[in-house]
Amino acid sequence: MKEVCDLFRIKICGIRLESDVDAVDRLGGDAIGLNFFSKSVRYLDPQLPGTRELSQHAAQRGLMRVGVFVNESLAGIRSTVQQVGLDAVQLHGDESPDLAKQLRQAGYQVIRAVKLPRGPFPIDLAQQRCRPWLSEGCGLILDADAGSAHGGSGKTLHWPSVRAWAQESPEVDWALAGGLRPENVAEAMSVSGARAVDTASGVECPRGVKNADRIAAFVRAATV
Repeated sequence: MKEVCDLFRIKICGIRLESDVDAVDRLGGDAIGLNFFSKSVRYLDPQLPGTRELSQHAAQRGLMRVGVFVNESLAGIRSTVQQVGLDAVQLHGDESPDLAKQLRQAGYQVIRAVKLPRGPFPIDLAQQRCRPWLSEGCGLILDADAGSAHGGSGKTLHWPSVRAWAQESPEVDWALAGGLRPENVAEAMSVSGARAVDTASGVECPRGVKNADRIAAFVRAATV
């Protein structure tokens, strides 16, 4: 088991089609998110053969496969990982660090989506929310608190506050999420200091449907 979860550079979350996988690979992303939260418009049923085939297709393209879970049990997560095949588990609900500890002990790479206020926030608040997960060797995604939506809401973080926290935590590897899209990702990275980014709704048109042109524009903007 690795000391800390390896993070991606550009993750496109909520992938549902092999054509989406091909677009991410062709256009320069290095990770995809497969959503196993049943209330999401991007939900994938882990029981369906097509879900495993989608994951295998991504693996053949060399993409990191991140499974997104919201308030799922340890047994449920383990079952999905075994059925589908995943490189990392992303906890995006109200889970406790103890679940991350159990997953890590079972040999899984774990990424925690840390939800932060959309407005300005103090460094101490971010440290308090991140520290328990860092102690368990989790990778971090900083996301805007969207309440029961649990991600993919299009809400942005206060990027200057993120930068202030990051400057106090230079040893931490983290990715920025929360309302990122082709039109704002370059500014978000510049202001926050992020070197890794994650988007779902920002590359969709209509909602829940990935758009290759927007994926291309997002990747270009994130790599300038």
